[in-house]
Amino acid sequence: MQPTIRSIDSTGMPSTRSDPHALLLAEYIHRSANDFAIACAEINGARRAATFDGARDRLAIVGDRLLSLAAIQRLLQVPGTATMDLGGKLCELSHHHAQARFVEQGIFVRICAAEVPVDSRRGGIVLMIVSELLTNAARHAFASPGGMVDILLTRCDGEIRCRVTDDGIGIPPARAMSGSGSAIITALALEAGIQLSARACPVGTSVELRMPIELAVAPGP
Repeated sequence: MQPTIRSIDSTGMPSTRSDPHALLLAEYIHRSANDFAIACAEINGARRAATFDGARDRLAIVGDRLLSLAAIQRLLQVPGTATMDLGGKLCELSHHHAQARFVEQGIFVRICAAEVPVDSRRGGIVLMIVSELLTNAARHAFASPGGMVDILLTRCDGEIRCRVTDDGIGIPPARAMSGSGSAIITALALEAGIQLSARACPVGTSVELRMPIELAVAPGP
């Protein structure tokens, strides 16, 4: 059953009755709140530096991370064109997430993406979903420094498939799509006709998006 949404409450979460615009607003509020929390934590870390030079060096790192977070926000804006190269946009998104969220943990983000032209609206939703999955991996997947996050985008059997896998501590599939951010992206996926599922794997966590090519590709003129 498709989730319903009527309005955004004081926490930024959707309530009832289907409304794609409210879903997008809920996603934006959730994403912005996460980024502001990161910025505050980084600035507090710099404030606690033992020396002036330490604070200055820390603030330089903070500045680079904030620039990457801003680049992610721009990538996730509503596209102004009818189509996009999903593979190219995913590469950009992965690069900025690596700089903003993973580099200090010693975690690598590796992407293998085919060139896939898609309808910009659905492509934008795929980017939002992958962005949330990367954010979740950075926050929850790794208990110690070091690790890998893999993103794979392919066209196969009449579908576009995107898989995000990490080799972290692992989350049971039943819990991998829990939480407020996951509730929003699950609703967005259903609204856009995207199948979103957590997959069991020997190590870490894996989530796959699947979308029929006839839905993803914009009709010709």
